[in-house]
Amino acid sequence: MSETNLLKLNINDKNFSKIRDIRKNVFTDELGILESELFDEYDEICDHFIIFDGKNVVGAVRFVIVKPDIKLERMAILKEFRTKNHGKDCISQLREYYHTKNYSKMFLDSIYFVRNFYKKCGFIEEGEIFQRVGIDHIRMSLTL
Repeated sequence: MSETNLLKLNINDKNFSKIRDIRKNVFTDELGILESELFDEYDEICDHFIIFDGKNVVGAVRFVIVKPDIKLERMAILKEFRTKNHGKDCISQLREYYHTKNYSKMFLDSIYFVRNFYKKCGFIEEGEIFQRVGIDHIRMSLTL
């Protein structure tokens, strides 16, 4: 199995184009979400991470600080790498990273049909199903 590595960057980094490509591939090409929905004002202030398996870019994720918590958003793993535990490894590494930064909880609004992946990572469902960009979502959280 390949090792999962993370590269932290910001929107001005030359590698941010890789994040754009990953989001477009997963959210627009696979899920039909409008490209205009993939980027917003939070991209300027988020912590962005590219996920590698050693040599290949396999995914991306961003985190928005919502003190005292941290919000995981736009996690995307390219289809051909989804069965290789990169998503779970990424969350595990970032759980530890944000714990050392004194955050106590990580939360996200999961696409509903993906919620079981997040449950396997330790997240717990909160509240009711809601719609965002025409897709069912549910809030989930994880104690750090």
